[in-house]
Amino acid sequence: MARATYRTRLETLIANSAISQRDRDFAQSLLSYYERKGRLSAGRVKWVATLEDRYSPENIAAAVEKNGGMLERLDTLFARTEPASYANGYTESLINQVKADRRLSERQMDVLRKIEAEHDDDAMAARAKWVESYKNDPKLKQDAIVAANYYMATGYFKDTARRILGDEPFIPTYSQYNKMVKNKYAQKVLTSHYADPKYQPGQLVTFRANAPSGCRNLGGAYLKRDVAMMVVATDAAPITSAARGSKVYKLLPVGKAQTLLVEERHIMKARKLGSAKK
Repeated sequence: MARATYRTRLETLIANSAISQRDRDFAQSLLSYYERKGRLSAGRVKWVATLEDRYSPENIAAAVEKNGGMLERLDTLFARTEPASYANGYTESLINQVKADRRLSERQMDVLRKIEAEHDDDAMAARAKWVESYKNDPKLKQDAIVAANYYMATGYFKDTARRILGDEPFIPTYSQYNKMVKNKYAQKVLTSHYADPKYQPGQLVTFRANAPSGCRNLGGAYLKRDVAMMVVATDAAPITSAARGSKVYKLLPVGKAQTLLVEERHIMKARKLGSAKK
């Protein structure tokens, strides 16, 4: 049998499901050092041995027996948490810590009790009721999608927004939904989304005097503010601004073949046929 190298020993440690995230990161840093230098210093060699001892099958088994009550408590909570959620990941990290016979801090115990309260029988019943409501009320999901598109552009709630848009079966928790959809910014976006468009397809519009130059950019050139444009479509793209009148229109400048997207607040009804020149 080939002699185990520090690389294989560290890779085995990193792959150990019982290792804490902190120790896994530390083992990864030792492996990175070894791959750069081709060796480990004496101090680093001692740490490899320490981690191997800490996560040996014998020590893990002894810790599991010693901390059986806490592990049962944590396993029960882990089963109640939503996969890939903060509560799920945090509980899993505590399980690994206890398996390594490392005591939980007071701060960790406070967070644990908070997560348990959020997943007790009453909370789980309320969560189940919310899931059914979300499944059976199309508007709840539509509002979440509108808000998610907005937040993908702003950077807030990005993880939840990405899952709402890209993971069809995903249902945000009641707390996630309220934080993302019920705040004042998302409510302004929803107001614009559901508002009747001021201008209809086929109608001629032009830019308002205060329209920013960016929205007049057509293929790298800038349209004059008084150019006439025909409305091709309303709600042409997701709303990415919480300003009033942020519904997005697709417009076709008169005499041009290329369309552009402009928010409703930047256009007005054309009083006369504008110039199509740039």
